[in-house]
Amino acid sequence: MKRATLILMVASLLALGGQSFGELCTIDAVPAATLLLPNFEVDISDADGDGTADCGGIDTLFSINNASAAPALAHVTLWTDWSFPTLDFDVFLTGYDVQTISMCQVIGRGRLPVTADEQNDPSDTISPHGGAFSDNPAWDGSFANCAGVFPFPDPIVVGGLLDRVQNGHAGYPIPSLGGNCAGEELNGSGSCSGGSCPTGTIARGYVTVDNVSSCSTFFPNELGYFVDGGLGIANDNNQLWGDYFKIDPQNNFAQGDNLVHIEADPQFNAGSTATGYTYYGRYISGNAAGGDNREPLGTTWGARYLNGGAFDGGTTFTVWRDSTDDLTSGSGYACGLCVNGAGPDWCPLNETQVVCWDEAEDAVELCFIFGGGVISPPEDPSDPVCFPLETNTVQVGTGALTPPWDFGWCYLNLNTTCSTCVPGGFGSNGDIAQSHVTVNHDALGRFSVGLSAIELTSACQDVSPQIMGDIGDIIP
Repeated sequence: MKRATLILMVASLLALGGQSFGELCTIDAVPAATLLLPNFEVDISDADGDGTADCGGIDTLFSINNASAAPALAHVTLWTDWSFPTLDFDVFLTGYDVQTISMCQVIGRGRLPVTADEQNDPSDTISPHGGAFSDNPAWDGSFANCAGVFPFPDPIVVGGLLDRVQNGHAGYPIPSLGGNCAGEELNGSGSCSGGSCPTGTIARGYVTVDNVSSCSTFFPNELGYFVDGGLGIANDNNQLWGDYFKIDPQNNFAQGDNLVHIEADPQFNAGSTATGYTYYGRYISGNAAGGDNREPLGTTWGARYLNGGAFDGGTTFTVWRDSTDDLTSGSGYACGLCVNGAGPDWCPLNETQVVCWDEAEDAVELCFIFGGGVISPPEDPSDPVCFPLETNTVQVGTGALTPPWDFGWCYLNLNTTCSTCVPGGFGSNGDIAQSHVTVNHDALGRFSVGLSAIELTSACQDVSPQIMGDIGDIIP
């Protein structure tokens, strides 16, 4: 009897508003209102020529979980590495539900999760919510504007829309954008057509998942998606959690981590911190009804690197960054590499400081080293940048990120100033820019380790610490 009473009490607490017990301005793995998949990579090649991706190569899978007995509606948005939104869709979750999404199925084959709320699934066969209340306290429900929306046909992303999504994330020209691009040209020249992409095509980008109160086809940067207090399409219920995996079956390789959990509070807004920063702040700066109420991410990080010994595959830093630009251009941008002048005005993204040490405390400064102001793009075009895009995977020991030692750690201050982005930027000097860093150590297909870097400062803090002097003091 006591056990049953405890279960009902826990279920009731979760159902009443879905609030978690985390701490704002500290990114921790607790139920949240927004989830961030900071980077995905997926092979969308059509080697067999059947008009859809083979889905036998690199893929990224992530889950959306409901921590509450109450149902939830999750709004998923795909963004390119230039933060161009390409596709959005809703996922219905019954109480305590979980949905796993393969990015190859979405981008490569146009297949979205087949779910349905109660009004679209009266027989409870598409999204069942378990047994009787005594066995499972979860329940079903319906949401506004979802009538006739669920379940999605399989596939649903077809024709010109699929071509737009595939070319956008592959960095290829998009016919519907007049031949412009929506992402970095990392695959070289090529084109996806009719759902078929050239061999070796890797789609890249990141994903956001928001807890919402109604079905929509709105992107998070559109008017009405956020209204202060969680009264827009998006709400402030800290109800969602999740994880992700990157898999490479051909090389017997996999790695994973928690999604980035971003909490909301109806009282948290641009006036709550010294920087005026919220996670979606760049999209609502000019909107009086805006207010995403979501905590921002970190700004400076500590990250280990291992390029030898058991980890003979080296270390990769996966870095998500906020340019602070609302990418509103619907016509795309010039194709190519942004270090060569392609892409949005802010590209490539600069950084304030990258300092790496070995295990004997010797130090070297890398990446941005020529001075001239921490501005994106760099005032000096020859200034080396290490993390130029809004989502990056960079191998330590390649390009500008090459410490002269095999083992040690790096201090990453990823703050930057974007003169063409949010007016005045964030922080008193306009140089605060949120980011997230994940570290992956690889043993060439035998095993790997993936973990979040250590967050040293948050975008809630109006500080941009730099390493100064021979003794390596960290000073604001």
